[in-house]
Amino acid sequence: MGDKRTLMNLKVQVSMRVLTIGTTLASMGLMITNREVTSVYGIAFEAKYSDSSAFRYLVFAYIAIAAVTLLTLAWACLAVRKGGLIFALFFFDLLMTLTALSAFSAAMSEGYIGKYGNTHAGWLPICGYVHNYCNRVTLSLALSFISFLLLFVLTVLTASAARRS
Repeated sequence: MGDKRTLMNLKVQVSMRVLTIGTTLASMGLMITNREVTSVYGIAFEAKYSDSSAFRYLVFAYIAIAAVTLLTLAWACLAVRKGGLIFALFFFDLLMTLTALSAFSAAMSEGYIGKYGNTHAGWLPICGYVHNYCNRVTLSLALSFISFLLLFVLTVLTASAARRS
């Protein structure tokens, strides 16, 4: 029974890590390639991810998350077989979950301001002018949230496995 549970845990770990890497890279790719040029009252301006520090943070954080998740993919194969490595795997999963949450939160707040503005600060919404840009940001943030959820579930599964070992 223990071998069957170990094999199932390994399959779940591997598949969830591969999904996490996929959603992370897709979110990052959408954000990096997101760019739109428009004209407002005869003045041309360009909207791109690098204009926002929150969006740049999302991209760089997701580069790190994809790299660490790729490393922990190999590590998970060893940790499932050797119980001593599971706590370290849990630590990295927790660290990546918190990084994903902070990057998503920062980018989400920036996206909210872009869509709705902030009348108290005098910031106007820009999504009325750059529709495609905002739609791609929304899709990138949705994939970012899915990445966070996958990492959260991975953290819970790894914590459960660490507790059993």
